[in-house]
Amino acid sequence: MAMRTAILVAAAAILAGAQAPSLPPGLTQNGTVIMMQPIQDGSESGPESSGERHAGRAFLSQPDHDIFTRAFEAADHGDWTAARALAAQGRDSAAKRLVEWRYSLDKNSGAPFSEIDAFLRANPDWPMRDTLAARAEAVLDLNMTPAQIVAWFGNRQPASGIGKIRLGEALIATGRAGAGREMIREAWIKSSFEPEQELAIVQKDGALLTPDIDRQRLNNLLWHDDVSGAKRELARATIEAQRLAQTRLLLRTNPVAGEREAQDLSADLASDPDLLFDRARTARRAGDNPRAEQLMLRALAATRHDNSPKLWAETNIVAREALKDGDYRTAYQLVDHCDLTSGDALSECEFMAGWIALRFLKEARLAQPHFQKLEAAVSRPISLARAHYWEGRSYEALGDLANAWEQYHLAAKAPATYYGQIALARIDATPVLHIQDKPAESANKAEFEQDDLVHVMRVLADLGQVGLLRSFALRYAELHPEPRQMASLSQMLVESGFREVAVRVAKQASYANVLFLTYTHPVIDVPAYRGPGSGPETAVVLGLIRQETEFDPAAVSAPGARGIMQIMPATARHTAAVAGIPFRPNDLSDPTYNMQLGMAEFAGDLSDWNGSLVLAAAAYNAGPNNVKKWLNSNGDPRSPACDPIDWIEQIPFNETRNYVQRIIENTQIYRNRLAGRDLPLKIMADLYAPNP
Repeated sequence: MAMRTAILVAAAAILAGAQAPSLPPGLTQNGTVIMMQPIQDGSESGPESSGERHAGRAFLSQPDHDIFTRAFEAADHGDWTAARALAAQGRDSAAKRLVEWRYSLDKNSGAPFSEIDAFLRANPDWPMRDTLAARAEAVLDLNMTPAQIVAWFGNRQPASGIGKIRLGEALIATGRAGAGREMIREAWIKSSFEPEQELAIVQKDGALLTPDIDRQRLNNLLWHDDVSGAKRELARATIEAQRLAQTRLLLRTNPVAGEREAQDLSADLASDPDLLFDRARTARRAGDNPRAEQLMLRALAATRHDNSPKLWAETNIVAREALKDGDYRTAYQLVDHCDLTSGDALSECEFMAGWIALRFLKEARLAQPHFQKLEAAVSRPISLARAHYWEGRSYEALGDLANAWEQYHLAAKAPATYYGQIALARIDATPVLHIQDKPAESANKAEFEQDDLVHVMRVLADLGQVGLLRSFALRYAELHPEPRQMASLSQMLVESGFREVAVRVAKQASYANVLFLTYTHPVIDVPAYRGPGSGPETAVVLGLIRQETEFDPAAVSAPGARGIMQIMPATARHTAAVAGIPFRPNDLSDPTYNMQLGMAEFAGDLSDWNGSLVLAAAAYNAGPNNVKKWLNSNGDPRSPACDPIDWIEQIPFNETRNYVQRIIENTQIYRNRLAGRDLPLKIMADLYAPNP
C-alpha cells in the first residue's frame, strides 16, 4: 500500500552502500527500496497469519482442545518438557503427533536421532519431510556403523551438508571410495557448517580437500553471503584465493577501498568472473550504470555460470537500468549473455531478451527464439499464456498473421490469466470472458475423512493454527491432485473457517488447468464505501484482497500491516481522518472495518491517478513516489503514445509488476463472478483508459 510502503522506504538509507542483511518474512528489497511483499501465486511468501484463529466448527473434545492449546503455547516458547507432558494427557492421536512433529523439527529441542527417525518412518506423508531428514542427519547416532548409515539413507539423497559428509564417510568405509570422496567434496563446496562441524570435517577428511576444493568453497560462501564462514575458510585458501576473497569482502564493507584493491590485482585475478560480478553490483549501487553494465558483461562472458538465481537477479536490475537509460542494445546483450539453463531465472531471462528485442530493438526475428525457449521452459497457464502471447506479437511484427493468430488462440486458452485475457482481446473485437469453472464434485466423504492428513488438518483448524494448516493442506494437495480430492479439501477448509487456505489450495489446482472459481476467487460481502468521492469497483476490491492476503482476515505482515487489505496502523490513522471514519486501532483485523479503510485508501490512489487502474494498483503496492519516477523514466500509460502493456513490464520491481498484472487479471474474473454470467471483457479499457 502507498503509505505503508513510504514508511518502509526510510529504512533504505541504512542499507545504502552496505551489504544487505537478511530481511524479515514479508519484506523484499528492490535496489535501495524496502517494501512489503504481497502474496504471489505459488509462493509461500507474503503476510503471515496470526498464530491462532477460531475454527468454524469444533473437532476436538473440549478437554483436548484446552490441553493441546496449552501444549502448542509451550511449544511456541520452546518448552518441550511441558509441551510433551501436556500432549501425553490428551486423547487425540493426531494432535499428539503434531506436538512430536514440531519437537522433531526444532533444532534446539534436543530430539535424538532415534525419535526423529521413528517419526519419519511412522509419518511418511507429513510435510517438511526434507527438514525432518536434515534434522535426523544432524544428530545421526554415533554408534551406527558405516554399513548402517548407508542402509539408513538407502536410495535417498542427503537433505543437508552434514548428511552428505556422514554418508560420504560411510561410503568410503564400505568400499565405495570414489562416490564417498565425491560426496564429501561436493558437500564441502556447497554447504555451510557450524564452526565445530568444520573443524571435525577438516580433521577427518582434510586430505580430500584440495586447494581448488577450498577455493570453490570460499567462492560459494561469498555468493551465499556467509561472511563468517568465508572468513573462517580464508585460512585454508591459497594466497591468491585469499587476496581475491578479501577484495570481494572489502567491496561489501568499503566499496571505494574495495574497488581500489580490485584494480591493483594481477590481470589473472582481476578477470575472475565472481569478482567482476561483485564489482558490477557495487558500481550499480553507487549509481554508475555504464560501469556496472561493462563489468557485468565481462562477468557474463565467463564460462562458469554458477548461482544462477542470484546472477539473474543482478543482471535483471542492471539490464533494466540500461533499458531506462535508452541503451537497448546493452540491455539485450546483458540478458542474452546470462545463458541460464533451468529454473524460474531461465524463463524470466528468455522473456526479457525476447521482449527487449521485439519492443525496443524492433528485431522480431531476434526475439522469436527467446519466446520459443520461454514456452518450452514453463508449464503453468499464467506463464504459458505469456509465452504464447509474445510469440504471437513477434509473428505479427513479421507480418505472419496466421502464426500470430495461432499463438494468440493458444494464449487465450488460459482466460483466467492476464496475458490470456489480453490475447483474447487481440483476436476478438468484442471479446466475452468465459472461464470454464470445474464443477466442485467432492470425493467420497468417508474415504476423505479417513485420510490421516485430513484428521490432522481438522485438529489444526480446531486449534486455529493457520500456518501449519496451510502446510498440511498444500501437502495433501501435492499427494492428491485429483479434482475431487482438491474440491473436498477446499470445501472442508471453507467450512472450517479458513477461506484463505482454500484459496491457496485451489490456486495449486489451477496450475494444472483445474479451476474452482468458488475457491480460487471467492466472493465476500464488501461494505458500503465511506470515503470521499466515488468508491472503487467491487470487482477491483475483491481482486486486491485476493492478491494482498488471499482473504485472510487475521493476516499480519512482518512490518505490522494488518487485516484483509493489509493496513499499516499509521496509514489507517491518516486514512480514517481523511475519510471521516473513526480510528479504531484494535479493530484493524475486523474485515469490515479493514475493508472500509482499504477501500478509502485505494479510492484515493485512483483519484490521484485520474482513474488509472494500472497506476493506482502500482501505487497501492509500491507507493506514489515510485510511480512518479516510473512516469518520468518510462512514459505515461494513460497516454496514447505509451503502451501500458510495455509500461507494466518496465516496472523494475518484480513484486509490483506481478501485483499490477494480478489485480487487472482478478478484476476481469470478479466482474463475471459478481454478475453470475459471462461479460464483455474490459481488460483493454482498464489498461488504456483514461487519457490524462
